[in-house]
Order: sequence, then structure tokens, then C-alpha cells
Amino acid sequence: MAKAKGLGKGLKALISEEINFDEEVAKVEEKEPLIFELEINKIRPNSDQPRKNFARIALEELAASIAEHGILQPLVVKPEGKGYTIVAGERRFRAASIAGLKVVPVIIRDLSAKDVMEIALIENVQREDLNAIEEAMAYGKLMDAYNLTQGEIGIRIGKSRATVANTMRLLNLPKELQNQVLDEKISSGHARALLALEEPGQMIALGKEIEEKHLSVREVEKRVKAIKNPRKEKELPSANPFLVDLEDQLTHRYATAVHIKGTDQKGKIELEYFSTEELNRLLELMNITGRDYETRKLS
Repeated sequence: MAKAKGLGKGLKALISEEINFDEEVAKVEEKEPLIFELEINKIRPNSDQPRKNFARIALEELAASIAEHGILQPLVVKPEGKGYTIVAGERRFRAASIAGLKVVPVIIRDLSAKDVMEIALIENVQREDLNAIEEAMAYGKLMDAYNLTQGEIGIRIGKSRATVANTMRLLNLPKELQNQVLDEKISSGHARALLALEEPGQMIALGKEIEEKHLSVREVEKRVKAIKNPRKEKELPSANPFLVDLEDQLTHRYATAVHIKGTDQKGKIELEYFSTEELNRLLELMNITGRDYETRKLS
């Protein structure tokens, strides 16, 4: 049977005051929800967990910490069948299993499938645990299963609609490329650069080249431009190393192609966008959110 303990205030924003338990624990109402110690073999992962990959080395490091200090933040679980399904804390659960723990601290909540998916997504997004494809797939599930709009998803996770839309564009990539991002063989920056190509075969071929030759995002952008405009592409003079590095930093910052033309004394900076949503995302990153902008904001 689960044993109750007190709860720190750190989870108040996530956990409501009313908690429903199975036949082993009576329904209770407290100003703060209770933490219970639950046998680990009664807990199972969430099949709709947005995060697909868990780095083994990081898990082993967390397991070592848990073995020494215990689990400092309880898991959130929901009663399901004869056991409990994880709502939040699967990484802690996996590490606790590696550490050989028999019981773990939990908060038990009776939640809908929609609430479970949203909380799992929020937990991962806020901690930046998801890669871009995992995040895009989670958004897609919420839209398909619960008829949510991109704007409604943005409100729930604290991101703009444009940011959600830009992430979901990655689902337009061929499955082979999506798997490369999932496996961290290419970055989301590489993937966004490949979206400029319209032919799936060209995307896949260049994706393989990225992995084999370890091409930078800037190199991929050049390849994409050459593929799309083979006759217009000209050999460029040797670039200023400082400006090349600055281009790479800006490309990473804005997650889109950035070009600096000129010298370090005089020139111009160009940012590329491929949709209205992406333009809005870039404007928001530049804090162009004044009243006048809001009245004219593209949609």
C-alpha cells in the first residue's frame, strides 16, 4: 500500500488540490496534495510520452545521484488498470530502476488522457528535453486527438502560435530525415534548411551527406541554394572568418538561414523565412511586439 508523506510547494502549479486514488487509498482533500511511496513494479511508462530517446549516460549519472540522495521531486502518476501510468517523471523512473530502488515518491492524480499528454509535453518542453521532431510529433497528436489549434497548443505550453507552426513544419520532411533528427544524426537547423528543397529525394540525399561529411548548417544552406539555382550560383571569394562565425551564431540563434554581405566595416544582414508563420516567429524573437505591430501582424 502507498504511504503518504508531506509535499513541498514546488509542484503546486502542476498538481490540483483534489486527488483521486484507487481502492487502496481513500479520496482526500488537502491544502497541499500528498506524496506517497509506491512500489516501482506497479508503475509503467506512458505510451504517449513525447520523449522517445533517453541518453544512457545521463540516466546512469542521474541513477548515481538518486542512489546517494534519493528522488528529490516525486513522480506524477495516474491510476490505470491494476497499476499506475506515469504522467510526469519518466526519466526519474528509469534512473530509479537503474539505481535498484524498490519504491519511489509519487503524487497520484486521476487525469484524462488529454491532460496526461499535455502535462507530459509541458514537462519536456519547459526542460528542453525534446528534440524538434519529438516536439512536432507531440503537437500533431494534440491537434489530431483533441482538435486543438496551433494557437491553443501555444497557450498551453507558453509558446507563440508561430513557434508551434514553425516546429510542425518539420513533419513535412520525409520519414527518413525525421528519424535522423530523432536519432540526433542531424540537427533541427539542418532539417529546417532542407525544407527549402521541394523534392523528397533531394532532401534524403543531402541528409545522408550531412551525416557522412558532418556538414555545418551554413554549408547545407549553400548546397540547397546551389541545387535550387544551379546556374545562378557563383564561386564566392574567400569569406572573412569573423563574419562566417557571426553568420553561424545568428543562424543558430534564429533557426533560419542568415547571410552577411559586405565587410566588417560596412554591409547588410539578411534573414530568410519560408512562410508567414516563420516571419512572425522571427519578428517575435526580435521583440517587435509593439502595439502598432500587433495591429498589423500577419496571420
